[in-house]
Amino acid sequence: MELLKLFKNHRAVALLNGKPIGVKRVNIPPLEDFVGVERQRELLVKNTLALLEGKPFNDALLWGKRGTGKSSLVRAMLNLSPRLKLLQVDKEEVGFLIEFFNLAWELNDFKFLVLVDDLSVLTEEGKTIRLLKTLLEGSVFERPPNVAIYATSNRRNLTPDTFLEREYKFPREELEERLALVDRFGLKIGFTQFSPKDYIEAVKLYCRKLNIPFDSEVEREALAYARERDFSGRSAYQFVRYYASIRL
Repeated sequence: MELLKLFKNHRAVALLNGKPIGVKRVNIPPLEDFVGVERQRELLVKNTLALLEGKPFNDALLWGKRGTGKSSLVRAMLNLSPRLKLLQVDKEEVGFLIEFFNLAWELNDFKFLVLVDDLSVLTEEGKTIRLLKTLLEGSVFERPPNVAIYATSNRRNLTPDTFLEREYKFPREELEERLALVDRFGLKIGFTQFSPKDYIEAVKLYCRKLNIPFDSEVEREALAYARERDFSGRSAYQFVRYYASIRL
């Protein structure tokens, strides 16, 4: 079985156009790199440790503004144990999880995180919602006890009402479907606040990593950079790389 072999030889597997591919070099951010989202990090770490220790755990929805490290934090969970594996699945291919659940029963020496990234806008006319609802709860397929599903979204209820009203004939029914999906995640973690102070702390972190002295000039340029974009961990990372390539 190809999938079985992939997981035995790789920390992470990504599903691309229906084909599982082993990731040879997995981007696993250090847990200490997550500044400004310490509470969110602690919640997800505790839930993932519960999975690893065979204790009750929840599927998790990480929601909030873009660039705050939601999917990066999921990948950072791989720091917790070499027994932890990651499967990244596009939101339009969640039906693959039926096959994966069957496999996970055979790999009980490992624990798995399934990352379904960016559920903010779903384009399959409810197909993805119905499948995820079934797989999270209420399916004829028994969930393997060694798999947690972590999904990310830029919005708490997956999409703004204006989108629903524009795209759907019955927007109220569609909203109820999305709320029903959200309710199936036992752990909901909001990434709602990332202040200018948090942003500067993130800039300092990345400066240290690249051996760039942080001073008032760097701070001034960092703030100007963020005002044209946003205050987020992603902007801090991009600014330091910009500064290193252009200003130094």
